[in-house]
Amino acid sequence: MQESKPRPRTLAASGSSWLLLLYLAAVVPDGVLQTRAQPDSNGFISIDCGLAGPSYVDETTNLTYQPDAAFTDAGENHNIPSYNVLPGLQGLYGDLRSFPNGTRNCYTLRSLTAGNKYLFRASFMYGYYDGLFIPPVFDLYIGLNYWATVEGWSLERSALWWEAIVVVPDNSVQVCLVKTGATTPFISGLELRPLKSSMYPQVNVTQGLVLVSRHSMGQTGTTIR
Repeated sequence: MQESKPRPRTLAASGSSWLLLLYLAAVVPDGVLQTRAQPDSNGFISIDCGLAGPSYVDETTNLTYQPDAAFTDAGENHNIPSYNVLPGLQGLYGDLRSFPNGTRNCYTLRSLTAGNKYLFRASFMYGYYDGLFIPPVFDLYIGLNYWATVEGWSLERSALWWEAIVVVPDNSVQVCLVKTGATTPFISGLELRPLKSSMYPQVNVTQGLVLVSRHSMGQTGTTIR
């Protein structure tokens, strides 16, 4: 099994700017939204962006994916035409949320543990949902720090993803999509996974890591979680 990125970039910054990265948090009154937007018993957050229905369990990973309404109040939901969704991708990649209004739109992830390392994964499948046949290009940020440029589409049915590992100095963090041209930012899925403090010692409050590629050595079966 091999996972690769179309164009990886570094995620590093000076101490002052990187600390700013994760301090930005939306102010939302206590209530239903904060109650619903909680990590599961493993500390996982798994969001199916654009999902209009209830939460569901992914048959491959047995992870529960929840709709994104509790994490953002911007954008609009869209479904991808079924003929553009490859078998096995119907769940997370069958819908998306686009952000036609504004330059910067964010998801707020709450109830985190300050000082812990987390892996962030943002997933995208264009699927010509808008009928424009113009693959979008836009930027991803974690808080105020640049994460990646979403680009590199080869097929309308291809799925792309970017991952980053960072230390969260507060109990909430924002992942933002930033419009950089004429096309409309969108996202299919957003996932967060806590990591042990001993993993990836290069990661600290002043420096993060991004995925270049992932290989499973000796794996002979199907894709693994």
